[in-house]
Amino acid sequence: MRKVIALLVMVLFLAMPALAGEKKKCEGSGEDCLTKMKAKYSEKAWLGIGYDTDEKGHWVVDKVYDRSPAQKAGFQKGDVLLAVNDVKYSKDNKKELKAVYSKFEPGTETTYWVKRDGEKVKLEATLGSVPKDLQKLWIAEHMEHSHPEYQMASK
Repeated sequence: MRKVIALLVMVLFLAMPALAGEKKKCEGSGEDCLTKMKAKYSEKAWLGIGYDTDEKGHWVVDKVYDRSPAQKAGFQKGDVLLAVNDVKYSKDNKKELKAVYSKFEPGTETTYWVKRDGEKVKLEATLGSVPKDLQKLWIAEHMEHSHPEYQMASK
């Protein structure tokens, strides 16, 4: 389960409903869902991190993907996300975070503040596109969970 959450959350941009405490129920046919997901992920901005929350509710980077914008910007495992483009990461600020992330697209220049080894560090990243292999993985996981009948029919 943690792997699925980390993959979905790593882009942050794809996981904003989760950050907002919302869970969208997938409605419609498997074919419709597949078409929508392909379009959505092909246009999404990607940073290239996975994260989990610590006991205090802070978002802590637990994975930095190779050749990702995050790796190029200098993100490290263990970094605590503090802010993006001057918007603070906090449980009470989910609506503003969601609004900021909704404007991101591949090529967007972003500024992140992280806490690393007790110090505040500024990281600048130009967001990329979600790699095709990750798009396929996320779509396959969703389809298997939400549309098992489609999976059986497509084999």
